[in-house]
Parts: sequence; structure tokens; C-alpha cells
Amino acid sequence: MSRKKIGLLSMVMMLVLVLVTACGGKEKEISLGVTESGSYTNDYFGLSLTFPKEWLYQNADQMMELMAAGKDVIAGDDESKKKMLDLSKSKTLNLLVTSKFPVDSGKVGPSAIAVAEKVSLLQGVKDGKDYLEASKKLMVDSKLPYEFKDISTVKVGGKEMYTMQASINTGQDIVTQDYYSSIIDGYAFNLILTYIDAESKAETDKILESVTFK
Repeated sequence: MSRKKIGLLSMVMMLVLVLVTACGGKEKEISLGVTESGSYTNDYFGLSLTFPKEWLYQNADQMMELMAAGKDVIAGDDESKKKMLDLSKSKTLNLLVTSKFPVDSGKVGPSAIAVAEKVSLLQGVKDGKDYLEASKKLMVDSKLPYEFKDISTVKVGGKEMYTMQASINTGQDIVTQDYYSSIIDGYAFNLILTYIDAESKAETDKILESVTFK
């Protein structure tokens, strides 16, 4: 696997997550939040966190470009998956993408992603565990060589969230992602932290420790 493909892998892994179809949710004004150098806040979800000031972050247009870049990797020639991904884009809020290195640089490093998707009890999604289990199934179906740890619960910023770990051995690095999910006001809110070794995990751990919910 080329270094550039490995550098894009965390975005591809995130895109698999947002393939979960969704509908319903409350009709109320929502916010993409405010990203500044070293911080992100979102009053709708009651969230705030910090990340290293030297890290890069993407605006909404750049995040859509990144999603488009990974679409063919996930869907391939499967037209139903392409339609599913197009549908999910209209129901998904790309809140934050921040990383130590540019996503297209070919360098592998830590990153943090916040994304939220409308959900409905009609989908059988009543909590973060349901959402992560549905996501895991789609990740397995993607045929990427994931390895998983069991879903469990953890307190993040005072809120109980469900967490799942997924990793891929690229042959050069083991890319690990920790997913944190909770249903907030009709949305599955997800924080996704990516790292490749103990040093980069320490960086993402600091971001997790900074998270607070109102």
C-alpha cells in the first residue's frame, strides 16, 4: 500500500462509518460549530474540545472534497453503495477534521474527526451502541482488513458514550481508530480519533481529555 493511500486511510475509515443510512430527527436549527486554531466548539451538541494549535483543520468545503476523494475507494463499482453514500451526505454533519499532517501528504499521523448523523428509532438505532454495531457491519462489508475490539462504555467529558476500536495493518503501519458515539437530540454524534503508535496516541488522548459536554 502506497504512503499516499495510507495517508488517506483515516478518511476512508471515517467514510465507512457515515455509510449508515439515517432518517428522521427533530426539525430544528443546527450548527456546524466553530473551529479555530487549537479549538472547536458546538453549542447545539454542547461540545468543546482543544487540539494542538499547529495541527491543520478543514472547513466545510474542504471536508466535502475529502469525502468525494474517498467515495470511490469505499463504493468501488457498487452502485448501491454509491447511492447510499450520496444519501448519507445530505443527513450527515461534517463538524471537524483536524490532523497533524495534510490528509493528501502521504504522511501518516494522528487526527480527530467529529461527525453527526440524523437517526431514527425506525432504524433500530436507540443509542450509540446500536449505531456503532451498524457501522461495524458496514465496515466488515467494505472488505477492508479491519480488526475490532468489543464495544464498551466510557465517560467522555462527563457524558456516557459507547466506544469501539478498529484497526488496519497496512503492512507499514497499524492505523487505529477509536470511535466514540452517543445519541444527542436526534443525531448520532461521533468522535473519531486516529493514531499509529504510542506517541501519536498520546496526542489524541490529550484531545479526548479536553472534551467537555454542557
